[in-house]
Amino acid sequence: MISNRHLIVIMAIASISVVVGSLLQCKSPAAEPTFRNLGDSATYVGIQACKGCHSDKHATFVETGMGMSFHKAEKAYSKANFLHVKPVYDKKLNLYYYPYWQNDALYIQEFRLQGRDTIHNRREKITHIVGSGQHTNSHFWTDGEHLYQAPLTFYTQKGIWDLPPGYEEFNTRFNRKIDIECMSCHTGMPQTKKGSVNVFEKLPLGIDCERCHGPGSLHVQEKSNGIIVDTRKHTDWSIVNPKRLPWKLQVDICQRCHLQGNNVLKPGKSFTDFRPGMHLDSIFTVYMPTYKGNAAFVMAGHAERFQMSECFKASNTGDLNKYNANINFTCINCHNPHVSVKKTNQDRFNQTCIGCHNANTNKSKLKNCTLSASMQENKTCVNCHMPSSDTRDIPHVSIHDHYISKSTAFNPKNPKKTITQSSSVSGLHAVNSKNPSNAELFQAYITYFEKFDPNALYMKEAQRLLAKEGENTESVSSASIGLEAQIHYQYNQQAFGAIIALWENNANDDQREALNADAWTQYRVAVAYDKGTPEKLSQVSKAIQFYRNAWEAMPLNNDFLAEYTNALVRSNRIEEAKPLILKGLSHQPKHEELLLNLGYCYYAEKQLSKAITIYNQALALNPESQAIFSLIELYMTVGDKEKAKRLYERAKPWADPMILRSWSF
Repeated sequence: MISNRHLIVIMAIASISVVVGSLLQCKSPAAEPTFRNLGDSATYVGIQACKGCHSDKHATFVETGMGMSFHKAEKAYSKANFLHVKPVYDKKLNLYYYPYWQNDALYIQEFRLQGRDTIHNRREKITHIVGSGQHTNSHFWTDGEHLYQAPLTFYTQKGIWDLPPGYEEFNTRFNRKIDIECMSCHTGMPQTKKGSVNVFEKLPLGIDCERCHGPGSLHVQEKSNGIIVDTRKHTDWSIVNPKRLPWKLQVDICQRCHLQGNNVLKPGKSFTDFRPGMHLDSIFTVYMPTYKGNAAFVMAGHAERFQMSECFKASNTGDLNKYNANINFTCINCHNPHVSVKKTNQDRFNQTCIGCHNANTNKSKLKNCTLSASMQENKTCVNCHMPSSDTRDIPHVSIHDHYISKSTAFNPKNPKKTITQSSSVSGLHAVNSKNPSNAELFQAYITYFEKFDPNALYMKEAQRLLAKEGENTESVSSASIGLEAQIHYQYNQQAFGAIIALWENNANDDQREALNADAWTQYRVAVAYDKGTPEKLSQVSKAIQFYRNAWEAMPLNNDFLAEYTNALVRSNRIEEAKPLILKGLSHQPKHEELLLNLGYCYYAEKQLSKAITIYNQALALNPESQAIFSLIELYMTVGDKEKAKRLYERAKPWADPMILRSWSF
């Protein structure tokens, strides 16, 4: 907080500082002024630095969905119901999930029953709650330093517990990594540790002021030094004020997170590079499927749907570099980002509509509005023209469709309609860019296939683009679709021979050198050598070097370390593998593959009791872990046939019968 003495000084120089503020804005008439916190010298200071002077804004903002988007797992921040909860059952995996508080700690339990016996029982302490609770509360847990999603979500609108979005198709259990792309829309400005995917050096709680206003260090410094600008008359260029931006840049701030899709980064960019006042497509392009016919919208697709509306198109036909509050129609016409939508007066939404559709104007359709008796009480245009609907990607959730439709097919007796995906996908389109390059579109297809939907159509489209590129180029070295992307494409196809050919024959030394520090390319080449092809047998010795390169490029990615040490173990290089495995487990003790590798190291060293202990730790994490077969063999070796038989019976419902034939009881 600013002291009283400081306030007196500020008031004494206020008239001077207004002049200073005006002088700071003086530029050539031909030059458009820009906000100075777009530069690299401005840094993030956090929401508490803003609260000192903007306590009124802070008080209401922390109650918004953005302000409550991410918190520590504490009872005060949970919107979930824990009374009379029934375990959630995943019939595909035959697993149950149950949430509970133990004192002040939140846990999620995973268990499996066989008859009346509990044959698997794992519980993880929840460290964070993600989601404001207006729609959902999902839950994160931490394995050492590594952040993961837990397999249970509370759906607030229906008041039920169920599997998280996407888990109904493929339950990754406790293994879904939470990376910077995910967290950059749920927190202020997160930062991962170098060489990691899901180890965070900085993880603010909740979205904060600087996500919409940009980094605040320059602004705070100037105010502390008494440089005050009367923003009723002048623009304070030390920090972004979204309403002072051209309408297109306003929308880009919102669609940074409210434009859901496959985000393809520009070369050299990261997900934390975007700052308010920038063009979003200078950092990444967002790709979404194109459907033949009508398709349900996605949860965070507000920006795309809104921009499809005639209201938006007709209001924003002018100069992209200008903003006229009386003409342009953007998100802030309806939404005050500092106030929760649940506490926004409904008249604000109506007034936005009436501003154009006034009953006294010739273009108005209000005179024909046929609100039912039940609607007259609320008088909300939204209920008819932006009806609440189920979303395509999030179960048990309905939101208002931000496509403003002329249709008024609203039924007050059944206000929630369900939009179903009525036809097939025909490709991908760039939502926030008009002319994406073939190279970027190629990247969009192969990553959408890998991350979201393994539809063969996406790989066919990628193949078409690659063939088109090949018509104009003779080699990888001259292609705009580079070596990294082509290896990625072949990896999705599991075409290991093609990867080896690209690396050995089609690439030059400079290209290979440039990709030596690219962890994922090194990993994909390693897998190609490791798995081999009918034409070329597995070359584990070559694979080891590429696995090592991948791990050294990302030393906190224990998946790479697990593959590297597994290859070492298979090559009987136990003395090299074991210390690396122990190092990985020191910062991620529940990594199943590392535990399996360590168990084998102890087995090779004939330390059978230690091997049994480690394999049991792996089995406790995953009831269908390969550790169960090693344990059966070990128990038979040490003469404990009863324990071996119990594990054999546990494995029978899911294990390959050919493997189980190795033992008879």
